[in-house]
Amino acid sequence: MENGERGASEIAVATYLAYFHVVGPEMDRLIAMCREIWAKDWLQPHGELVPEELRTLVTHETTATLINQYEPLVIPGLLQTESYATALFRTAGLLPDEAIDLRVQARLERQNLLSRDWGVELNFYIPEPVLRATLGGPSVMNDQLLHMLLVSSRPWCSIRVVPASFPAGVLGSPFQLMEYANHGPVAYVENQTHSMFLEKAEDIRSYRAILVKLKAVTLNEGQSRELLASLANEYDVPEAGDGVAEE
Repeated sequence: MENGERGASEIAVATYLAYFHVVGPEMDRLIAMCREIWAKDWLQPHGELVPEELRTLVTHETTATLINQYEPLVIPGLLQTESYATALFRTAGLLPDEAIDLRVQARLERQNLLSRDWGVELNFYIPEPVLRATLGGPSVMNDQLLHMLLVSSRPWCSIRVVPASFPAGVLGSPFQLMEYANHGPVAYVENQTHSMFLEKAEDIRSYRAILVKLKAVTLNEGQSRELLASLANEYDVPEAGDGVAEE
């Protein structure tokens, strides 16, 4: 990519620039150049498969210093394994195989944030029923929870579980609240057909109030890790055909 021998997606360019602390107007200029290069070829026809809001979200995530995410329905995208993400899209049945492959790859590229040891603090809040929903089968869930245990061992990444005894639905829909060094906070929310980036003060106050409530009702980090390990062990069962045939 550096030598101009091949192109790169906007997601890859945004991640690369963020790694080298290239932010603000210069990042916007370079990503715009990337968009212009690919628009003549495959990028524009695939607009529905890799939507514009995903590219915008990647830019926000790679320049944020703090990301708080509440996901009451599924494992957050930044934490999903490839097999879990694939099972999620296939179970929904709303996208063709080509679109699923692109979405899964984009989701995995976003996860470069998890390997950074500087610049960003990540906090995830996940209800216990999400962890108990067997998406893709026990093996997929076992790998998924073990992956989350590994990620949560990093000092800049916290995973806290909302216990099943608390009705997580009363806190509303999924959201990400992102903070920046040189920009006001932004809340990202989405549904089946639309995504929004909210910056109004009253919106930010609402999501910060939800975070205060979440911190009050969730298990602490140690308790959450114990639950993840326990559930991973429950999912660690032999697959069909793995057992020794009875004599």
